[in-house]
Amino acid sequence: MEEVFAALKEAVDAGQTVALATIIRTAGSTPREVGAKMMIHPEGRHAGTVGGGCGEAEVMRQALDVIAGRQAAVVRVDLTGEISLESDGICGGVMEVLVEPWPPADEEPAQWRPLLERLAGGETAGPWALATRLPPAPVQHLLITPDELDAVLEHSYAFGRAVERLLAERRSGLLTISESGESWFVDVHRARPTVVIAGAGHIAVPLAQMAQMLDFRVIVIDDRPTFVNRARFPTADQLICDHFDNALRSLAIDPDTYVVIITRGHQHDVTCLRAVIRSPAGYIGMIGSRRRVRGVFELLEQEEGIPRELLERVHAPIGLDIGARTPAEIALSILAEIVKVYRGGRAVSLSRYLRGQRSQVMAGRA
Repeated sequence: MEEVFAALKEAVDAGQTVALATIIRTAGSTPREVGAKMMIHPEGRHAGTVGGGCGEAEVMRQALDVIAGRQAAVVRVDLTGEISLESDGICGGVMEVLVEPWPPADEEPAQWRPLLERLAGGETAGPWALATRLPPAPVQHLLITPDELDAVLEHSYAFGRAVERLLAERRSGLLTISESGESWFVDVHRARPTVVIAGAGHIAVPLAQMAQMLDFRVIVIDDRPTFVNRARFPTADQLICDHFDNALRSLAIDPDTYVVIITRGHQHDVTCLRAVIRSPAGYIGMIGSRRRVRGVFELLEQEEGIPRELLERVHAPIGLDIGARTPAEIALSILAEIVKVYRGGRAVSLSRYLRGQRSQVMAGRA
């Protein structure tokens, strides 16, 4: 996303008028998600994509009209037409795309210039939201962080609470202000997600590499300096050589943090889970056989009083059910499960089966 804003700023700074296209609503199967962006230049120097193919070509045609007329528009792209053997795409949904001129025709430079500087600079830590008032009303932009919600609440309490909820859920959406009837698209931007790998063994190496490729920030933890070092993890963002408990408790874990516990022993698993189980992490996964996982859960529940509801959030055994065997395949399975949680997918997790077994055991004890 930052490259789109950077290209937008470069064009505007050069005195050119371009268009910014943003997907604001989808239905059915579409090539890109809500919030996907594309900067459209009249001379063809584009950045980003809203899906490619005929749909994107239609958005680009409409964008030229927006640039010429300096009026924003919402473009409906219907991809549900009959698909033939000659079709380039296989999507079958509908997208609504906001296409707006930049510089904005309805805002003064004193309003949009600081906004563009912040967007292109990538200095705003997530989560944050770019709220855009939609046509037919004059387009207006608001950049909102959790620290700036008070001002929004004073302007419109209902709108502010709705934005607050979207920020908490890390979800973009359309809002309507009841007092004015105005429609706004609130584009929520998350912090760059972080994968914390507790245990620097043979699975951690391909896992760190794959996570980096998918643009996750990567932190690797181990208490053995011969394992957690730059020779083994040259692209990791942070390496921590310390006891697992100390290292995990030192981190600022938030909902955009994904914790992977792949230590070398049962006791280390217990230590790691104890350190993160009450954290707001978006994902906690632990490797191990069903027997080993069950043993860790029972120890924490029975001897340390950790509620079963907290343990139910742990993905263990870890990963998706793809029949993984090699370290690289297991790493792929783990990262696929993380992406599933991050994107809200529906693939089957291995932990589903263990939860079913535990439910049967608890029912038998009742």
